[in-house]
Amino acid sequence: MAWIDIGEESDIPVGNMRYYSIQDIELDVYHLEDGWFATADLCTHEDCSLSEGDIEGNEIVCWCHGGAFDIRTGAATRMPCVRPVETFPVRVRDGRIEVDVD
Repeated sequence: MAWIDIGEESDIPVGNMRYYSIQDIELDVYHLEDGWFATADLCTHEDCSLSEGDIEGNEIVCWCHGGAFDIRTGAATRMPCVRPVETFPVRVRDGRIEVDVD
């Protein structure tokens, strides 16, 4: 595992996300009521940036076409999306957010 420190826990309030580019990987880190999660930034339907979309409950809704993914699992939850988006482990240690990009 290659845990990468990306910032302070307070950088992402509950119900929000932030885009990061880490080791040539573009991803979004989410702080939901039930924890921290990360997905690849690109929608699997049309390569649109999910960081431009909206969080609705536990889903990220793509701004291009309204498809959605479960933030926790990466599963496609709304058409036209059918392929899951990649997910990455996230943890918080001593107030710092870390993402495993391996």
